[in-house]
Amino acid sequence: MSQDLQAFLIGVLVLFLYLIFSAMTEMGTKWPGRRSNEEEEG
Repeated sequence: MSQDLQAFLIGVLVLFLYLIFSAMTEMGTKWPGRRSNEEEEG
């Protein structure tokens, strides 16, 4: 693999992981999380 292709794949992977992380933190009802449960209960 060339360095350009490897850097491109890494950039896409980081962006993909960031989108998943933001979706998990913003949508607490879809993903099981303690933060959303605490906000609803308290």
